[in-house]
Amino acid sequence: MTGVQRFVLVRHAQAEVNVLADDDLMTGHDADAGLTPLGEEQARALAGHLARDRATWPGPSGAHGFVLFSSPQRRALRTAEVLAAGLGLPVTPDARLAELRSPRRFPRPLTVREWDALLEARLRRPGEEPAAGVESWVAQRARARGFLRERCAPGTAGGFVLVSHAETIQALLLELLGLDDAVLPATRFKVSNTGVFIVDRAPGGAPEGTEKACGSLVVANSKAHLARTA
Repeated sequence: MTGVQRFVLVRHAQAEVNVLADDDLMTGHDADAGLTPLGEEQARALAGHLARDRATWPGPSGAHGFVLFSSPQRRALRTAEVLAAGLGLPVTPDARLAELRSPRRFPRPLTVREWDALLEARLRRPGEEPAAGVESWVAQRARARGFLRERCAPGTAGGFVLVSHAETIQALLLELLGLDDAVLPATRFKVSNTGVFIVDRAPGGAPEGTEKACGSLVVANSKAHLARTA
């Protein structure tokens, strides 16, 4: 693992906004949604699993050789706090790991189904805002790229735990793996609540406009820790 950086990407645990039905109405983007009781259980299960899983943490320092960053949004930060307690790591919030930017109040309420359709349209036209005030995919990916370049440059740490949101994790994965936006219509990562992705990144070439390193996907959306939750 000499010279290789490991990234452990974690989506936040189940939040109040994740249990809405397709026909439920959303009046705006809820950045302050907390975890459900099940979400709290999921976060604790993941913390216990990662604390015991030596395979996740290469190197003699184990998890203590890693740094932990989180989205500042409530559901992600609470998940990160539970992981931090289990792993013995401090949490550093960074706004670039937040979910896609969108209005706190929509011009009219949207059903969850309409919101999901809007997100799909965003990926079909990545350079455009799909609705007024909703961040384009290109802008979100640039935000993720800026985070990786500033916070995770080679030599800054042996590894990183990043707690974020589904769409931001998609952007981070494409950056770390050197994948172009052209893959979006046909290829998408499923990102479940507390789903874990592990990417190992070694110095090397990558496509123009992406991170200056080559990443290998080691684990995708692992939910082994959820076997005893319901």
